[in-house]
Amino acid sequence: MELEINGKVYRFKFGLGFVRYIDGKSSIEQNGMQFGVGLENLIPNLMSGSVVTLADCLFAANRTENPRATQLIIDNYLEDEETDIDAVFDMVLDELKKSNATKKKAVDLIEEIEKEIEKAQTKN
Repeated sequence: MELEINGKVYRFKFGLGFVRYIDGKSSIEQNGMQFGVGLENLIPNLMSGSVVTLADCLFAANRTENPRATQLIIDNYLEDEETDIDAVFDMVLDELKKSNATKKKAVDLIEEIEKEIEKAQTKN
């Protein structure tokens, strides 16, 4: 995925480096073993519209790429009124559904969340 920010093109890759990074930031311990739960935390937050999660996600996805965007560059881009933030959310979720490193878990989580949302809406 690519975004043009301040006239410069930045690439964002949702590969193994991305998964390792977000799992390192979010894990649980069970029976003495650590399990990364980065995607399990990331995807619901993205789907709920958390801009902080979106910024952190973009930062993590750009860490293995060149040129590298600082957190401030990403934050300023997302705060810019010219940025279609809904489109950025959609692009990130689409990329998570496509990348070999994330698609299995992402597709399952998104489907599960969408079913829960649908159930909640039919109850109301």
